Amino acid sequence: MTVPAPDDLPTLAQLNRATALAAGVAAAILIVAVLPAEYGLDPTGIGGALGLRAMGLTKAAASGEGEPVAAPGAGAVAASGPVTRMLPDGATQILLTLRPFEGREAKAVMAKGQAIDWRWQTDGAKVEYEMHGDPKGATDTGEYSSYEKGDAAGGSGRFTAGFDGRHGWYWKNEGVKPVTITATVKGGFERFSVLE
Repeated sequence: MTVPAPDDLPTLAQLNRATALAAGVAAAILIVAVLPAEYGLDPTGIGGALGLRAMGLTKAAASGEGEPVAAPGAGAVAASGPVTRMLPDGATQILLTLRPFEGREAKAVMAKGQAIDWRWQTDGAKVEYEMHGDPKGATDTGEYSSYEKGDAAGGSGRFTAGFDGRHGWYWKNEGVKPVTITATVKGGFERFSVLE
């Protein structure tokens, strides 16, 4: 093993300068990339421009740890629970507000062969959606049938259950402002509710 000569070793000033430079680079990476990507915090605005803030907000919403997110120039968005009401024509209607990057499900419990007329719409913005069903007694979260998916601000139609189980929608707000969804079903079903 060769021992370096004392003149080949860095001086204390060089070590201090390298340490300060490394600490500065680490702090810049933390502020510009880590905080926006992991926590949705973007003090410089660079994380938003790079698309990292949206990733952090999605992670925070998915983990349930995120605070209500404020849209640019707006106050904090209050979390609001779903509202279910019976309409005079016998239909059941749900009003559901999704915070930015939040996703929720609403399903009707139906027997095989029962049919519903359905309609859902947002208050203007498109959301990701998937209409799907899971059979009664399903034990695996991946055990479901997908009927339709896409991005839209609403839809309507008639649906007949091909099996006993829960049939309905998953919606996800991919925007930075809250979106309210109004979903109505009428016909053959036991109950229509938002899943927790």
